[in-house]
Amino acid sequence: MGFEAELKDALVQDQRVKFIYLNNFEVEESWSDDHLIKLPQLTLGSGKTIVNRMEEMGIFLASSSDYIVLKDAIDPDYLQALRDHHFSIPHRIVLTQNNPEQTITENLLEDEETLSKLRELGTKERVFFLPFGVSEAEEKLAEVTGIPLATPSSSVFKKVNSKIYSRQLNEQLGLAQIRGINCESIDSLKQAFNELKPLLADNRKLVLKDALGVSGKGIVIIESERRFMQTLKLLENRSKKANGNQKVAFVLEEWIDKVCDLNYQFLISRDGQVHFHFVKEALTHNGVHQGHLIPSRLTAEQVTALAVISKQIGEALYKDGYFGIVGVDAILDQQNKIWPNLEINARFNMSTYQTRIQEERMTAEQVALVKQYPLKLKYALSYQKIAAYLSTYLYQVTSGKGFLICNFATVNAAYIEEGKPFSGRLYGMIIAENVEELKRLDEEISYQLKQLLEEDQYAQGV
Repeated sequence: MGFEAELKDALVQDQRVKFIYLNNFEVEESWSDDHLIKLPQLTLGSGKTIVNRMEEMGIFLASSSDYIVLKDAIDPDYLQALRDHHFSIPHRIVLTQNNPEQTITENLLEDEETLSKLRELGTKERVFFLPFGVSEAEEKLAEVTGIPLATPSSSVFKKVNSKIYSRQLNEQLGLAQIRGINCESIDSLKQAFNELKPLLADNRKLVLKDALGVSGKGIVIIESERRFMQTLKLLENRSKKANGNQKVAFVLEEWIDKVCDLNYQFLISRDGQVHFHFVKEALTHNGVHQGHLIPSRLTAEQVTALAVISKQIGEALYKDGYFGIVGVDAILDQQNKIWPNLEINARFNMSTYQTRIQEERMTAEQVALVKQYPLKLKYALSYQKIAAYLSTYLYQVTSGKGFLICNFATVNAAYIEEGKPFSGRLYGMIIAENVEELKRLDEEISYQLKQLLEEDQYAQGV
């Protein structure tokens, strides 16, 4: 059974239905409690408008009989390239107008013309919304269109995606857990620091995390008592401005020196069955996801151990009302020990979007690198221009390897006007026969993109 059929069988117990994929990336931000005192977060300029166009990746999940909601039409040259590579292209429901600052669900809820099309579709076919994750906004969308969600409720998503929940589950299941403490008030945070402070004297570090922080936001590395006191003062000032509210949702943990980050995925069916999918190396920078390396460096025994743990975590999640895709963040430390559950991501993960590509286009012997290439642009960059510069390296069906562009919309998502600098991202997946070839292709693609930008004066390099 392929991944698309497996999803339908697991979530709605009928492979004949059609899904409407709603790839509402960073829905996690809506799960946080507005009444909590939170850690400072960096504002990443045009990052939001780029994230809001990541929904185009969903074309690699949906089958040709399914639907995908898009904020704007797929570039025709990119779409033709996908067809030339024999990818199945789903039916596309394109919003009447793309509001770059809004998430796809927010945008859709204000688009009466598209809502009407969805209502009509719901009367003609047996369809379900399948979002990246569910908040109250997606529940409202289901209500106003009459199209049900193929998922649990938003309250379940909010509960099981907290880092505090993950630590509590580790304790309940007896899983190896990094030394740390859950904190639900500023006073409990002080007590937790006093308990963990001796680690600093041993030249170790601590990390303070928002329980529902997303994509590297809400993380503070604590290298010294002074750094903690600075953070504490900031939180106390915020507490004063909030009429003395001391409520927080933090995890304070020991910082582990790692060999690599890991992400493993499994699927919980509506009847409680748990199916392990894979484990990949996760590439991160300052806590922000950058991509994946396939396969991971783990031994067969280590992968089997994670599959067993997946079943334990999956059964516990099911008891708490969750079913669907789950990705778990883990790490391999320098003593070759796996810490199996730093954070549960009970939703689609970035790794989910490569599942069908792996299934349909990769052999067991091949390796792959999934990554984003940041672009500093001044002018909109056409797909034809990128394809011309990368022609030698692009994925070919005949060879079964090369660079597959997985999202073109994010390249120009933040474009406003000619000559005004903006940031873009080119998401792709390099498939190769071995790690050496993978590294060479990555280096050459990076170089070619730099040449493209410099020679055509699009920007000042990648």
